[in-house]
Amino acid sequence: MKALHPYIEDKVHVIWDWNGTLLSDVDHAVRVVNRLLSEESLPTLDAAEYKRVFGFPVLNYYKQLGFNTEPAYFAGLCERFNKYFHDDLHTCGLWPGAIETLAHVHASGKTQSLLSASEHNLLLGSVAQFKVDPYFHHVMGIADKMAGSKVARGQELIERVKLPLSKTVLIGDTDHDLEVGKALGIDVILVDHGHQEISRLQKIHSNVLKVL
Repeated sequence: MKALHPYIEDKVHVIWDWNGTLLSDVDHAVRVVNRLLSEESLPTLDAAEYKRVFGFPVLNYYKQLGFNTEPAYFAGLCERFNKYFHDDLHTCGLWPGAIETLAHVHASGKTQSLLSASEHNLLLGSVAQFKVDPYFHHVMGIADKMAGSKVARGQELIERVKLPLSKTVLIGDTDHDLEVGKALGIDVILVDHGHQEISRLQKIHSNVLKVL
């Protein structure tokens, strides 16, 4: 991930996405969603198809896959997904170079934050499980398990940190990370190794990096 270093050198606040950006969990997410699809007697998908359709809010993505997205049923699907996902989270790891880059940014004295569409307490557990919590000044997930927008939490983060927007950058792996960055008025770097295929990202953003 050293390719990121020049892009964050002049920043004082680096906001990271978690799933897909730092955590290598794409294949795990595909396995879990395929388990749900099988349980619902729906067609499963491969990793390439997953990257073509995945997005936020996940309600729309679930609907595209054929799931029943009536409110009560959708809430139950999200509970099941999160249980299956976190039960086997130990099968995942961080992307190569993630620890080194977090350590590099931390040593430079910059503020590092984590902003995720994961439920807040589950996010805290994940970060602790992978022993990266010491690198972050702020860790912020959302209030529920339905993986909706993280714009509001991003706004809370910006207000809490009170660092110049021009000196802040968000690093993520999806079109929603770009939406968040635009809503917050900060620069965005998208990486190509996460939950959405690179061609989707390149159509909407000029700063899509291959960092692995």
